[in-house]
Order: sequence, then C-alpha cells, then structure tokens
Amino acid sequence: MDHAPGATHEAVPLDPENDIDAKSAVRWVVGGAIALFVSLWLMVPIFIQVQDREIQKKVNLAPNQRFDEIYAGEKQFLDGDNPTKKSIQSVVDSLRR
Repeated sequence: MDHAPGATHEAVPLDPENDIDAKSAVRWVVGGAIALFVSLWLMVPIFIQVQDREIQKKVNLAPNQRFDEIYAGEKQFLDGDNPTKKSIQSVVDSLRR
C-alpha cells in the first residue's frame, strides 16, 4: 500500500460543483408544483369532455333494438291496447274537472 488507510486529504468545505443551492431547489420545486397543477387544471376538463362525448357516442346514441321494442309496446298499451281499452289521454281527461 502506498498510503495509510482512511482519508489522506482534508475535506473540502465548499464544493461548488456538487453543492445544492437551496434557493434554486425551492424555485424548481415550487415551479414544478405550479406547472403540475396548472396542467391538471387545464387537462381534467378536457378529459371529462372527451369522456362524456365517448359515452354519448357509444352508449346513448347506440342503436338499441330491445329499448325500441319495449317503447313501442308501452306506447300501444297507453294508446288503448290494454284490458280496459282506454287510452292514457282519455283516462287523464276523465280525471280532470
């Protein structure tokens, strides 16, 4: 061995190449947090609108044959194709004064 084990030189009290500047670090953290929240503030409403349009397109506007069949049957029932042979309009009219 050429030297004794352990530290063979004095520790440098300030190492400007590897020091963390507190002001710069705080600015980056605060700036990053602000940028994150601003981007979320802008992107969340856009995401919700896109999601609502996809739901509208895929769920609400999708052809639904079963619904159409039930709706047609209920309409016939309310129009007079029922055991009493009365339409909903005639029942409502009879209940009015």
